[in-house]
Amino acid sequence: MSIRVRLTLYWAAITAAILIAAGLTIWISFARELWSGFDGALMEEADTSAAALSRSGLGIANEILHRLAQEKDLSAGRRIRLIVGNRIVFEEGDARGQIPYAAAMPSTAALIDGTHGYRFAIVSFTVEGEHGWLQDGADSSRLRATLHDLRRRLLVIIPLILLGSVLVGYWFAGKALEPLNAIGGHLSAIEPRDLGKRLPLPEVHDEAARLIESINDLLSRLERASNAQHRFVSEAAHELRTPLTILLSGLEVTLQKPRDAHEYVRALEDARADARRLCAMAEDLLALTRVERAHDVGDQQVDIGELARDACDTIKPLADARHQTMSIDAAATLRVRGNRADLRRVAINLLDNAIKFADERGAIEVVANRDNGFASLSVRDNGPGVSAGELSRMFDPFYRGPRASGAGSGLGLTLCREIVEAHGGKIEAFERDGGGCEIRVRLVLVDDSNHG
Repeated sequence: MSIRVRLTLYWAAITAAILIAAGLTIWISFARELWSGFDGALMEEADTSAAALSRSGLGIANEILHRLAQEKDLSAGRRIRLIVGNRIVFEEGDARGQIPYAAAMPSTAALIDGTHGYRFAIVSFTVEGEHGWLQDGADSSRLRATLHDLRRRLLVIIPLILLGSVLVGYWFAGKALEPLNAIGGHLSAIEPRDLGKRLPLPEVHDEAARLIESINDLLSRLERASNAQHRFVSEAAHELRTPLTILLSGLEVTLQKPRDAHEYVRALEDARADARRLCAMAEDLLALTRVERAHDVGDQQVDIGELARDACDTIKPLADARHQTMSIDAAATLRVRGNRADLRRVAINLLDNAIKFADERGAIEVVANRDNGFASLSVRDNGPGVSAGELSRMFDPFYRGPRASGAGSGLGLTLCREIVEAHGGKIEAFERDGGGCEIRVRLVLVDDSNHG
């Protein structure tokens, strides 16, 4: 069911409820007003006549009641009866109008319905020492017909008004939804390769304009993400093609002519090294994809200081192979919330990067401390440093600086950035004053209120 139809149904339901309530109110109010006037006039006549009889006695009863029976102001049909004691003293008028026996002798004044549409006012009074009842009836058929005619008219007019309101509501719903239909048409015209297109903004800045602005912002984000994805795929293909070409060329050269066992062993070792680099790159690509697609980083409490010490112990053999010294200064209880395995991978990648770029027999410093509600992990080296242009590109996929040795996939720092940002943190690179580079990670501490 379309929005237009749903809006029309809602409008029809609300309008129907209002019209029915208004019709009932009109009918009830009009009926109450008519009956109130009719009954009031009928009771007033009966009270006046009963009072006159009570004062003057039964001697003039025929004259008073005959005159009352001839009154036509309320209706053309009248029925008058006077009962004193147990005898009917006077009776005149339309014989069809009769009072039900059970209601003929009320103890006080009363208004009751009789037969054939008659309405009776009954007044109890005393005349010449006896108890009497005056029954003054008038034909209410005209009043009832008026009310019936009003009800019939309302039953015709209300559905017609409802039908007209529904048609108008349907038209207005269509007009109100025209901007949405236009938005849908413009969006359907945008192909996956045309993400640079934007929806035109209307002259009036209304809800539709705000929706279009949000959609245009979304298209901008999609365009950037699509461009980044295309660039990433292109770079990944290029990075994979080079080692695969080298591996294939080496194998082809080896197989071109017979060689001794030593040459075959060396060729296989070179192929194995190339295969390992390809496997490492594939693992980094898979890890990067997993981090980008993950929505929940986990709810573990991870001590950054302990994590840093563990990472240093793991990677220390690589530093020892290059005769590098590694020092760590880690504060206690630097707890953050997240995935321990991913955060450990960040620390390992940062240390591995520092070992690659630090000087032979250089120094690597690891500092983990508390920084205004954040846990800060810094890895510093005394290598050749980085330029301002390199700082802005260090975390791009497959980027290698001019001083890179060629080892690595170029995805390590990119993976670090994705993991840190997924944990709500921030990673930055700085050039050290004395030479070398510092990479700093900041993550939100868990309940830092108890620490200074």
